[in-house]
Amino acid sequence: MTHPFYSLFIHLLLLFIISKIVLAEELTRQSYPVQMTTTSIGDGFWIGLFVKEDLLLGLQFTNHSTNFTRYENYEHSISQQSQVVLIFNRWNPLKETALFLQSGIAHRKQYEDTVFRRDHYQGDTLVAYGRFGNIKVVWPEWAANLGVGWHWCSDQGFSGGFGYGLLVSERPKMTTNSSDWTVTEAEDKYFQEQQEKTREKLNQLAFWPLYSASFGWTF
Repeated sequence: MTHPFYSLFIHLLLLFIISKIVLAEELTRQSYPVQMTTTSIGDGFWIGLFVKEDLLLGLQFTNHSTNFTRYENYEHSISQQSQVVLIFNRWNPLKETALFLQSGIAHRKQYEDTVFRRDHYQGDTLVAYGRFGNIKVVWPEWAANLGVGWHWCSDQGFSGGFGYGLLVSERPKMTTNSSDWTVTEAEDKYFQEQQEKTREKLNQLAFWPLYSASFGWTF
């Protein structure tokens, strides 16, 4: 299995080689920011190239994976995972400030899987927290990115920034699975209610807020 960071390194290398060849004659000053970043969709890093003083091309990778439990009448075992590669550009419309406008394209693998559990009996055997249903939400692989933020760099090269944006895509898809054992009427009703609540949120989830903060060095 190929490690995602190895694949990302290859993409980064290709990005810089192509940029170097295509833009070599136009570049008057080259600088390369490398930033560690934390975002609302995961943590990772991004690396970029200033093709002009007010125009930056970049590639960002973030990853997030977590499992947690919530109780709401029944146990909700929730698994979340996202892996996002974002190709973006940042344009500085006001050269006297560090304000930037960002746009880009994201490729992502993102899902949330919720399993509903309770104790139940199989014959005379008590099964702890057996599954009586689960709902999985899977986001589309491709999304557009729009954002705004602030990026600064010191004379010594230390740099950082923060921003806010959106990943905009088609609405995610929901799939469900019920239990292999007979559920009670109350459990079935509860599971149906959870499906309806999730279905009502799908349109909202197509617009994913992307808060970010980063720091690093500009070479």
